[in-house]
Amino acid sequence: MHIPALAASLLAIALLTGCANKAARIDHADQFYSGPPVQLRHAPGSANTTPTDHATALDYVNARRKEAGLPLIAVDGKLAAAAADHAKYLELNRVATHDEVPGKPGFTGTAIMTRVRRHTAADGVSEILAVSGEPRSVAASIEAIFSSPYHRGAILFDWARAGEASIAGSHAVTVVDFADIAPTLADTELVAWPYDGQRQVPTSWVNNEQPDPMGADAGYRGQVLGFPITLSGGPNAHIELRSVDLRDQRGKKVACKIAPLTAADAARNTAVCTPYEPLHTATRYNVHVVGEVVQLGKVRPVDLVWSFTTRADERPAPPVVAQSGNQ
Repeated sequence: MHIPALAASLLAIALLTGCANKAARIDHADQFYSGPPVQLRHAPGSANTTPTDHATALDYVNARRKEAGLPLIAVDGKLAAAAADHAKYLELNRVATHDEVPGKPGFTGTAIMTRVRRHTAADGVSEILAVSGEPRSVAASIEAIFSSPYHRGAILFDWARAGEASIAGSHAVTVVDFADIAPTLADTELVAWPYDGQRQVPTSWVNNEQPDPMGADAGYRGQVLGFPITLSGGPNAHIELRSVDLRDQRGKKVACKIAPLTAADAARNTAVCTPYEPLHTATRYNVHVVGEVVQLGKVRPVDLVWSFTTRADERPAPPVVAQSGNQ
């Protein structure tokens, strides 16, 4: 099935979506499905127990993908040129958006696909970007993007190649453009983040993402919440969560908000549950997720259990604004 061109915005990403149809959902799918069970993709993790700095955004992206057991995304100079075009537009106009306006300084194309195709042929495309009104390292920007759950879903998506551009200074800009699909996950595989056995997991996140995973007008915009839990699938995966049971090492239940599904989420390949409060430091959390994944008309039940441990130090999450959308 053809994957549409995707765009994302503002210190943001394009959340790639597939073509799954919500109408294909079957209640109590476990009563009808008899195939192999849905499992978590094996995540080998990292040899480093302490987060490390990265020279480039793609260094960070590929480090996280390697941890999750996903192939690395190839670095592409032509996509880097497209990213540089847009980074210059953002710097000149002091804006943070994926769209460009004809006639504005540095204009090279209204949409991501248009800008990318000025440099290279591409089918599907996506973009993540960060714009800060104060000096910020590339590493800090990409880490903040990855904390935003829908942006994280795009970074863990099956992109084949990517290019990046950054502009330092008082108006710091980082742009990463992705292109083309390289299918990796089996239909019965999902990627969890935090993954099973992960250590040094952040405890919190500032909710400035669009669309808001807490729901439109939910009143949590700009607030410090717990670090979001995500499940991501392949290009055609649409994941619906019925319940997420999150408990600390003493068995105390932690409330988290399952991201509501809207018409725009019909093909989103990442499901999200965000704790209402920051998690505790140096604490083991157990997750039990029940739901279903729909792919090309096939409905498979999801019943997964895993655990992760938060880091010992309390580092405040950097405030960022993130937007995600489809083109």
